[in-house]
Amino acid sequence: MKKLLLSTVAAVMALFMMSCGAKVNEVSIKDFSAKAKDFVGQEISIKGVANHICSHSGRKLFLVSPEGGDAMVTVFTNPEMKPFDKETIGKTYTVNGTVKITQTIDNEYLDEWEAEVMKAIEEGIVAEEEHCGTEAKAAGLEVDEQAENQELAQINQLREKIKANNGEPIHFYHVECNSFVTE
Repeated sequence: MKKLLLSTVAAVMALFMMSCGAKVNEVSIKDFSAKAKDFVGQEISIKGVANHICSHSGRKLFLVSPEGGDAMVTVFTNPEMKPFDKETIGKTYTVNGTVKITQTIDNEYLDEWEAEVMKAIEEGIVAEEEHCGTEAKAAGLEVDEQAENQELAQINQLREKIKANNGEPIHFYHVECNSFVTE
């Protein structure tokens, strides 16, 4: 009986120690876009420099690699969190959060979007600039300041991405922040 009790206690302690030491996958900014699909629904840790914080709500943070490069990761606060502090732009964040699909884009979506843009052009409606170009850059799109219409330029880039993906829809990912620290 004593051996059984000791074995049970040892097993419970081992399980407790393993669960406390559960390793969160660490993903670099530069590898995020390639690995995100493998981590959807899972918690990761990602470290980067705050390049931009959405001025509308403060609930969207864009991280770039501390080593430089063009890669960028979008981080959203979870519903219970306060907005990110805009004064922390330029600081290094280590974010723990869950990888989620932000949006799935296929040719049907692009056809509908293009029809809306063309209708607005025909009616002489000038699109209001809703967002800065940071979101497009985070999605891996080039922001062509010289393009006559930014939306049509983005639609064409997205069509090229779908074509390069053998006609399959493309997915964009973000990290929903559970916790973070700044340095």
